[in-house]
This record gives sequence, structure tokens and C-alpha cells, in this order.
Amino acid sequence: MVAICACAPSLAAPLGTDPVLLWNEQTNRSIQATAMDPFKATRALALESIVVLDTLRSIAGKPGFLVRLPAPADTPPDVAAHAAAHAILAHLFPARRTALDAVFAKSLTALPSGEKRKQAVVFGEAVAAAVAAIRDRDGSDLAGSVKISTEPGRWRPTPPGFYQPLNPQWASVPPFAMIRPDQFRPPGPPVPGTKAFADARIQTATIGGADSHSRTADQTVAAHYWSDAIGTYAPAGHWNSIVSTIMQSEKLDMAAEATVFAELNVAIADAAIAMADAKYTYWSWRPITAIQGGDADFPARPNWTPLLETPNHPSYISGHSAFSGAAAAVLTSIFGTKPFRGGSDSLPGVSRAFNSFEQAAEEAANSRLWGGIHYKFDNDDGLVTGRAVGAWAMATFRSSSQGRGPTIVLDRKGAGGFAFDNVAPVTAIEAVLDGGARMTIPVDAGGRFAFPWCSVGQHTLTLTATSVGGQVATVATTMTGGR
Repeated sequence: MVAICACAPSLAAPLGTDPVLLWNEQTNRSIQATAMDPFKATRALALESIVVLDTLRSIAGKPGFLVRLPAPADTPPDVAAHAAAHAILAHLFPARRTALDAVFAKSLTALPSGEKRKQAVVFGEAVAAAVAAIRDRDGSDLAGSVKISTEPGRWRPTPPGFYQPLNPQWASVPPFAMIRPDQFRPPGPPVPGTKAFADARIQTATIGGADSHSRTADQTVAAHYWSDAIGTYAPAGHWNSIVSTIMQSEKLDMAAEATVFAELNVAIADAAIAMADAKYTYWSWRPITAIQGGDADFPARPNWTPLLETPNHPSYISGHSAFSGAAAAVLTSIFGTKPFRGGSDSLPGVSRAFNSFEQAAEEAANSRLWGGIHYKFDNDDGLVTGRAVGAWAMATFRSSSQGRGPTIVLDRKGAGGFAFDNVAPVTAIEAVLDGGARMTIPVDAGGRFAFPWCSVGQHTLTLTATSVGGQVATVATTMTGGR
């Protein structure tokens, strides 16, 4: 267990004005209001958590997770955190801009006005812009390859909507902490014709059907409690809601709260990438396909339907299990074996009690079997993958002070870009034009730089950023001179 101490009372904030809890809740509300899918919800929560953490750490003069920018002296951390979170959510959820602006304006009314407040708002927005610059072109909005097949064991669109697979590109999204998407790829599902598959199919058909007589009343409630379908906070938001409730009684300072949420959400976001890698590597069919269609080993049950509606992506591995395994690994590392009670956006008015985070994760995994939308092996391997991702994320956070290395991001207009490092602000980069002499390009307090002027024609520009620890990032680009 890792102890969290409230060791920075200057960052403490009353519950009603606490920017960490307030904007975490606003992220969940935005996920719900925009019907964001569970893949994208993990990314939104990770980005909001990171901008708040990196804002507070920059002000404290400490390494961030993605960026550290130079903060003006005596920057009010609560104001800057409000501004950073508002800015990234307005960027991620433009349709909710009016509602988010109203929350931001109200949050500032409780804080002292003046030049320091204006300065803090500008700084928080700069951190949000920096994080957005790093992740805006991570491929999460691109189209992925689709492999639909009618072969036994292979995924195909499922009733009632028969939708195309959701977000196959997520298997190629660069992770936040992991080295690569397939780092914890599981071994794969048992194939049709094996006893392992036959047993798993019968189990799901028996306990997961809409009219099952073997599923208990409590298992039915649990399936709905953890359903977290589109239009709710999604699975990642469910875990955030649970943690938000827990932290309100923990009396942590803002820096500690921000660290918990960042660790949780980076782990869950990477679990989504690892889960997508498995789903879109194996393209395993859903129980509804295998049960309704049947085969030589299993009589077809064309009228069988699951308790829950089947999501439109392959079965192996279970996303809920991966998310929950990662969340439980992180939260157990932080809080230990802690009993808690949590509610559900999917089942308002109902709460469930758990003896530990791991028990909750196992119930979340089993709920997908009880709901008839996964096989047990989907859930078991999902939990294992999620736990591995969670442990890796925690190790990454613990070593973040050693430096993740610099990052150079070119802007879309071709006039310059951004240069960041998580340990110390980047103040300058080196440029080489057409293989000639080196020149120094200044980087401003927001991490921005502009390309040098050059003569008319096409030129090759090589840019290099070096961290205080000696790590190097190099980017080459072509540019048109004579501007």
C-alpha cells in the first residue's frame, strides 16, 4: 500500500470549490451528455486528469506527467487548475462549451480576483494547450481497419443494431504509459471445437440469457449496476465516480487528489488501448452469434437473447474487465484493501458494498457474463491484462521524476510548433536548415516556437530538443521559404 499524505496545506480547498473533484465530475457529466463511447471516455478522463496534475506540479516546481511549464511566481494553484480543466474540456467537448463556461465562471467567483488570478488562468490554459498539442494527433479520430468474417469464431455485427465495429483504430493509439499497445497482449480465446470454448458457451447461454433461471436476483442487479452503456458515465467514469466519493472522506490536498485521478485514468486509458489491441487482433465472436447460430456441438438457439445489449465490438477481451482490473490495481496500490460503497449512473438509487477494489473489479468482470455479452475467458483474461497495465502505470508515475524525454510537436499551419519536457521547461531547441549550421530557436513559456525565416523554395529543417537529463528528440520537416 502506498500512503498518501496531505502534506501541502497551501493547496487545500473546500469541497465545494475543489477544482480536482469539480472538474472530474464535469468530465463525467460531459461524457454522459454527449453519449461518448467507452473508448473515448477513457481518453477524455486521462487528459483532464493530466492537465490538472501537470498544472499543479508545474506551480510546485515538480516534474509533470507530460509537461512542465514555467509558472509565474505566486500563481494561485486552485485558479490555474480550474482554468486548465475548463480549457481541456472545452476543447474535448465543444458542444458543451456554454455549460462549461458557466461552471468555470461560477468557480472563479469564490476566488480572489486581480492580476494574480488573470495570470493563473493564462497559465492553466497554457498547460491545457500543451497537453492537447501532444495528444491531438494520436490517431484516436482516424478510421481503423475492419475484418468482418462469417467463419466460426470470428466477429460479425450483432443484433439488434448490427452496427460496424466501434473504434478499431484504438488498437493503434499511442499509450500514455505503456511502451506499445500490444505490450500486454493476452494469448487469445479458445477456438470453437475445443472443450474450453464449449464449456464457456454453455455457461453464458445458461446464466446470461434474458430469461435465465440460473442467474440470481443479485447477479441481475449487478449486471445492470455495471452495464455503463453509452449515455452514462461509461465504465471509466463509473470508477471515477466511486473514487470521487472515497476521496471526499479522505481529506487529501489538491496535489494528492490530482495524483490519484491521473494515476487511475492513465491506467484505465492504457487498459482501453491494450483491450482494443486484443479485440482487433483476435476479432472473436460474441456469445449471441455463437449461441443463436449454433454448430455441430451446440444446437442453434435463434431466439436466445442476452440480458444486456451486446456492444458493437469483438468479444475478447472484455473491456469492463480490463478497465476494472487496471483501476483495482491502481487503487489498491494507493489505498490498500479498503471497504467502500458506490453508486451507479446506470442504476440510479442503487449502491453496492465491496470489501476491496479487487472484489469490485471481479464483480464488474463477472457482470458481463451474467449480462450474457461475454464468455468467462473474456473476463478472466481482461482482468489479467488490466492488472498488468495498472501495475505498469503506477511504476511509470513513480519514475516520472527521471524524465520521459522531450517532445516536439509541429503545428498544423507549418509555421512552428511546440517543445515540451516533463521534468524541466524547454527554453530553446536547435535547428539545422538544409544540413547547414546549427541555430538556436527560443521556446516561449507556453512551449511554442516559430520556424526561422528562409529563402524562397523548399527546405529541410531538422529540429532537436534536449532535456536536462540529456534525452533527445529529433523531428525533420520540409518548409517553404520566402514568407
